[in-house]
Amino acid sequence: MAQRILGLDLGAHAVKAVFVESTFRGFAVAGTARAAVPPAEGDASLARFAAPVKALLAESGLSYDSVVVALPGAAASSVSVTLPFTDPRRIEQTVGFEVEGQIPFDLADVAWDWQPLATREGKTDLLVAVVRKEEVAALLAALGEAGVDPRTVVPPAPPYAALFASGAVAPPAAPPPPAEGAAPAEGAPAPEAARDAAPGTEALVDVGRERTSVAVVAGGACEAARTFAFGTSHLARALARELGVTEAEGGALVAAECGGPPVPEELAAKGADPRAGEALRRALVPLVRELRATLRAWRARAGQRRVDRLLLAGEAARLAGLSDVLAPEVEGTVAPLALAGPAAQGIPAAEAPGLALALALALRGHQGSRAPRLNLRRGALAFTRDFEHVKGKVARLGAYAALVLLLAIASAGVKYFALARQEAALDRALCDAEEKIIGRCFSNFEEAQAVLRGRGTIGEALPRVSAVDLFAELSDRVPPEVPMRLERIEVTKDKLHLQGTTEAAENVDRIVAGLKASRCFADARSGGARRRSTDGKFEFSIDASLTCLEQGREPSGGRG
Repeated sequence: MAQRILGLDLGAHAVKAVFVESTFRGFAVAGTARAAVPPAEGDASLARFAAPVKALLAESGLSYDSVVVALPGAAASSVSVTLPFTDPRRIEQTVGFEVEGQIPFDLADVAWDWQPLATREGKTDLLVAVVRKEEVAALLAALGEAGVDPRTVVPPAPPYAALFASGAVAPPAAPPPPAEGAAPAEGAPAPEAARDAAPGTEALVDVGRERTSVAVVAGGACEAARTFAFGTSHLARALARELGVTEAEGGALVAAECGGPPVPEELAAKGADPRAGEALRRALVPLVRELRATLRAWRARAGQRRVDRLLLAGEAARLAGLSDVLAPEVEGTVAPLALAGPAAQGIPAAEAPGLALALALALRGHQGSRAPRLNLRRGALAFTRDFEHVKGKVARLGAYAALVLLLAIASAGVKYFALARQEAALDRALCDAEEKIIGRCFSNFEEAQAVLRGRGTIGEALPRVSAVDLFAELSDRVPPEVPMRLERIEVTKDKLHLQGTTEAAENVDRIVAGLKASRCFADARSGGARRRSTDGKFEFSIDASLTCLEQGREPSGGRG
């Protein structure tokens, strides 16, 4: 399922937002938005961002699932720490002591977190971000007034690595092929080697109105990050002093130099004064100095490595002469930020430098668990909406389970009531039948059944099979092809005795076999056969127990 992530850049004069739709296969830019921030006018509290953020969300009409925001201004401090091991658990246990020794505050008074920069020779370089808790709490309160509860709060510089890791930065232009027959430049790699070489190190410099952020990225991972107080407002003040104009007019001149709206002719004439260009170059010296210090500190940790490309973002990305001023500090090219892929499809090229931070924040959220762990919302300031959401779901599931249980109990009660009524109706019907047949209602059906069978009465002694029935059964079971004459038939309560004559001795066995097939004479047995001397016939006797007198006796086919 796609997730919408809002990257929020709280600038000094504008709030910028990029909405990224994150899916398993990639991302797409769903929209962008911008809203002006009222001037601070001596009140630099973060509450001034509440109204612009609320207006931005209302005008854009875009929904989101999570928010990633960067701390405004340069309030967050970045500290580089090197630990002599690489185990994340040991880092977690140790880094707090290292940080506490490098900041002038108690750890309980600051919000801080870290992310790894590089691992080398069994050591780990960490970037630690520190800011006073009051700053983060004020930011959360201001955003809360606008209905925004960010999942992640980070310093402005480290998120730029997400632009490179997500493939949102356009690759460098391929160098023109050498002229036919021309020898390659000295030290230049062969074309095959250039194609197979690992991606080099790139740096991004975002010059905003009041702050500048620098990020050094290699292979999509941040290796150095820093934010310091310098921006186009410094350039505007320098122009105002040099040309004798107001600071607002100086800002308009700087904006026009950066590709913004044109200025009136009278002011444009002052901007064309050679002193203006010289004033801008002098005003850029602090930027050059801070960039040089940042790169030197990075090389001191990572070794003497070259920067293959320097990308410019922010308001001053297209400032005339900025590339020439910064070019001596790096070994590669210097150019404004250009986007590629889904980012380029959703953000126009002219707006890419200004929306770089908002896009980087949204892409950091798109990285999910692959993103670095740096997040200043820790401890008491931690994001809790997920937990509250889970609690809400558990509460709803509990309510549903209770409702299902209640319905199950009600259903069981209704079934029990219906079955009880049905059982009572059957009992009444049975009692009526017993009264009609027996003349009395018995609570136990087995007692009524015994009465019907005659148990406990004189009728119990009466046989269930009459003598006529026995004679009929005897007639059916004697084989008709066997000649015989019965001279005596004796039937008692439980026994049959036969005496007679037949032509052959084997006929007696045939008669016994036939009687055994009966359910009433199953244990028939011969008393023997004796031949008479007078007429040559065989006298025989047969005895059998009457097995059909009582119900439940063994049926025909019993033991022989």
